[in-house]
Amino acid sequence: MRKYIEIFKYSMKTQLNFIYDYFISLISFAIHIIVFNELWSYILKGKEIVGYSKDELIWYIIIAEFITYSSFKTYKKIGEMIKDGTIANMLIKPVDYINYTIAENLSVFVKAIVNMIFAIVLGFLLVSKIKISALSIIFTLISAIIGIFIGILLQIFVGLIAFFTEENSSFWLITQKLSFFLVFTPIEFYPAFVQKIFLFLPTTYLVYAPARIFTKFDLIPSLKLLGLEILSGIFLYVIIRIMYAKGVKRINVNGG
Repeated sequence: MRKYIEIFKYSMKTQLNFIYDYFISLISFAIHIIVFNELWSYILKGKEIVGYSKDELIWYIIIAEFITYSSFKTYKKIGEMIKDGTIANMLIKPVDYINYTIAENLSVFVKAIVNMIFAIVLGFLLVSKIKISALSIIFTLISAIIGIFIGILLQIFVGLIAFFTEENSSFWLITQKLSFFLVFTPIEFYPAFVQKIFLFLPTTYLVYAPARIFTKFDLIPSLKLLGLEILSGIFLYVIIRIMYAKGVKRINVNGG
């Protein structure tokens, strides 16, 4: 456990070298929210759509966006390591590569805290308050933590695809777009059969669950969403383990 803590610390120091790029990304975040605030204000004009008011939709987007902005491009690093063969060096080190990568990415939670504070301030500046409670905040925080962890696992999942296809950037674009479907519009906006498809995708629990819990908190549906989030994370982790085992076998068969 101690070695993974050291990996986390080293990752934090590395990320501090890119602090200016990070603050520029917050400007992009703010522009997205301002644009959608104006868009939904014009479209709705005080009305509701599928049970969401304009203010609820903006808060939904704010929560979903802060989670999607809380990520690193880990899939690229993993893909490059697989393509140039340097991942073979990890096999002889006294660390588990999957857990090493997760520990390396845990610094994203520090980034997420800053994103969350920025998002909340931006929300109160742009839109009015919505009905919240201590319980809804607790549920939202738990859901956001799980969602960010799912984001890490998705990055690793796409990265490991390089074991089988070499190039993985197109798979990341697909994953990213599936997330964006629900960043700007809740699942309720889609036809029933599309909603059923979304409920089987991990990308849904990356953004929809925390945003939905915050804007439309209800205890039973929120518990259900949290349960599905946890199952989604476990499923992804198991799939990643299987992919990595098969990938390592390919390396061993080919002589490293």
